[in-house]
Amino acid sequence: MPDPDTPDSDVPDRDVPDPDVIDRIWTIADKLDPCMFITTDGNGQRARPVYARVRRDEGAIYVLTDIQGCKLDHIDANPNVTLAFSDERANDYVVINGTAQARHDPDKAREVWRFSDETFFRSPDNPDLRVITVRPATAELWDGSNLLISGAKILAERLVGARTQLVENIKVDRLD
Repeated sequence: MPDPDTPDSDVPDRDVPDPDVIDRIWTIADKLDPCMFITTDGNGQRARPVYARVRRDEGAIYVLTDIQGCKLDHIDANPNVTLAFSDERANDYVVINGTAQARHDPDKAREVWRFSDETFFRSPDNPDLRVITVRPATAELWDGSNLLISGAKILAERLVGARTQLVENIKVDRLD
């Protein structure tokens, strides 16, 4: 798991993102569902699990929601949002920051629709259904070894005394 006490100054910013890093970020985001969707209101941040539809070719991540709850009010007041993806088994974590816009769009809802969505929304034509479009701006990747490899690294560290890096942390300023 990433060390939350690691200062941001230790994380390299990439002015020109490495294409492999960008690929890894999109790949992790695409394979992990659900993720945490974080908005801001007058009292601070609010996180909730959502199912994200990652569409790299469109430079967007889509989330379906209904008009109930406070997500839409938060987005109207402050469109800056965060999507947090985690795979504890692989020790991989991705945080994507971007701007969100919500709209009633049955065509896009139909395009990203999954069978399981019927449980929550009945149909893509539901008048209460909204499609949240997140346009990624920045991202951060913690790319770690799986637990077996991490254990081997820790054992080697204890035997040899060398410090090993279990997780690589990289920030990127854009995801295109």
